[in-house]
Amino acid sequence: MGRARNILVGYDGSDAARRALEAAVDLGGYGSRLSIVAVALDGSPSPKTLAEARDILLARHVAASYFEPVGEPGEELLGAAERLDADLVVVGRHQTAIQPLVLGSVSAKVLRRALCDVLVVR
Repeated sequence: MGRARNILVGYDGSDAARRALEAAVDLGGYGSRLSIVAVALDGSPSPKTLAEARDILLARHVAASYFEPVGEPGEELLGAAERLDADLVVVGRHQTAIQPLVLGSVSAKVLRRALCDVLVVR
């Protein structure tokens, strides 16, 4: 199997999202495209979230495209993956002490419905 060429990362600034971003960078190779999607929940974008992702990627000398759609995170990630023709979607899994084996609603929705491969990072 070859490397993913078009990788989309769902990023919300959480620890799980940072781990997902790092994993996506590790999976990418020469010629791969990285797209970061930070969904604005209430219609008000958070420039801090995308700025943080940019800082992480700049420190690793990785270029990316950045998108901040407004809406329900799972739906927006799925739509972005389709529009951007993603080969791989990478999302973090929010884990709680009460439910250590249960996927969050966003990661579960993306895993169930994506038309491409999905990597859920712990």
